Amino acid sequence: MRIVPLCLASASLATAVLVTSAAEAQSATKPPPNEDLLGEFVVTGVQQEKLPKIAILPSLSPDLEDVVVRSVVRRDFELTGMYEVIDDAKAPAGLYGFDDPVDIDAWRKLGPESIVKVAARKHSSGKIQVFGLAYFLSVGKDPVYEKTLLVDKELVRVTAHRITDALLGALTGRPGGFASRFTFAAKWGRHHRVFTMDADGHDLTPVSDPKATSIAPAWGSGERLFYLRSDDYAPFKLFRYESQKHIALDLPFKTSVYSVAFNHDYTKLAIAVAENGGSSIYVGDPDGKNLTRVSKTPLSTHPVFSPSGKLAWIGGNPTKDGSQRVYVDGKAVSPPGFVAAAPVFCDTEDGIRLVYAVGVGNDNQDLVMSAENGQGIARLTQNQGSNAYPACSPDGRMLAFFSTRQGKKGLYMMSLKRWRTQKVISQYGESLRWAPLPPPAASATP
Repeated sequence: MRIVPLCLASASLATAVLVTSAAEAQSATKPPPNEDLLGEFVVTGVQQEKLPKIAILPSLSPDLEDVVVRSVVRRDFELTGMYEVIDDAKAPAGLYGFDDPVDIDAWRKLGPESIVKVAARKHSSGKIQVFGLAYFLSVGKDPVYEKTLLVDKELVRVTAHRITDALLGALTGRPGGFASRFTFAAKWGRHHRVFTMDADGHDLTPVSDPKATSIAPAWGSGERLFYLRSDDYAPFKLFRYESQKHIALDLPFKTSVYSVAFNHDYTKLAIAVAENGGSSIYVGDPDGKNLTRVSKTPLSTHPVFSPSGKLAWIGGNPTKDGSQRVYVDGKAVSPPGFVAAAPVFCDTEDGIRLVYAVGVGNDNQDLVMSAENGQGIARLTQNQGSNAYPACSPDGRMLAFFSTRQGKKGLYMMSLKRWRTQKVISQYGESLRWAPLPPPAASATP
């Protein structure tokens, strides 16, 4: 989230702009920075890359649970951007029931590298029996993954996501990240409201009071959701949403709190607070106790922790040069001259990567990626509208962000393996965060 620096001293909405893009802060009279500093556009030349084929067996069952499980898994594999999912119309003739065997030879003729079967049916216990099976054809006809679970009916969809994650683990050696959820803020009438949503865009749900202004949500441990809320233009306070209750946290600040973040195991809390005509980053216990200031720049906001324990934020000196850069543990790491915003760390297969937005003129932002220390910068978007508020999947293979590309606003997802980008949902917002679901309770195997 980006806060206009000169407004931080006041808590009223009349003088605090809640969510403005980094591009808006770039002066129209100031010469544009040298975009060569943003690195090469990594997507160039790979859009037509041939993807490995995967077969996901069709569902011919009239049972809703079977249709849901199969459609969720297929959609997940499509969103990875890592596979060409074979069209259902090409499926070989045959039986596709829960207990029917997979005709490996018939499917092999379509050229897949792997074959996946998922199915679900009602069980005599009253629960739903969910089945997942995967073959990697290069290693023979024995499955590389096979599991049957008994789950409650309301858990069928999330179980399908967990099956996808396990199948990806079996096929690639790294489990997927679809058993997860988004949170973000978006305009709601005259206010902003906090929403949650599944990783595939399903179940978009408003959770904050529509009569209040709520911004900058972040996931805490378990089912806890934290966000900042202002009622009737009062200073923003930190709230926790848990078990359908909204609880205000008692922090030692009378000024507005602008953003919040937790480290990977939820043992540390970082917050940005209005202070001395600017803003500061404090770090302390997850309950808001023992807070210590860690930032030194007059403007410091949007803290985020790296999986390695480092802390990044947006810092700058608006009275000196109007700059805004990404700081990691107190050191500026983003290119000078650009207004940076919304950093996030991605724990990829190639190591931890830092992703953030930069203003590039014409009220647009682009996304760039670098090593955790800012070195080796590369450009992820270019000439594709405005792209902002990146968030990384728990498995580090996908990057979600809001974009206005081709005049089609919405939430998009990019594969950090294949660089393919797909639209997930038309909802547009800001302050996007992506986190794994809590681990499931032990599931029975019938």
